[in-house]
Amino acid sequence: MHTSKIRRDKLTIAAPQKAPSPSGERREQQLDTKTLFKGARELKIQHNSETYRLTITKLGKLILTK
Repeated sequence: MHTSKIRRDKLTIAAPQKAPSPSGERREQQLDTKTLFKGARELKIQHNSETYRLTITKLGKLILTK
């Protein structure tokens, strides 16, 4: 099993895609991990029919595993 580690201070999730703006910019939505996790240390993310786990480590880092 391959695991991926992502180290970021903030998690950024792209908003649902709409037609690009005239300048060609994409709109992105930024979520705070406190809001996203709601006090939990792990959450499951469904993406393209696969489940991923996003975990907050003891040191406050984020780890994404498949």
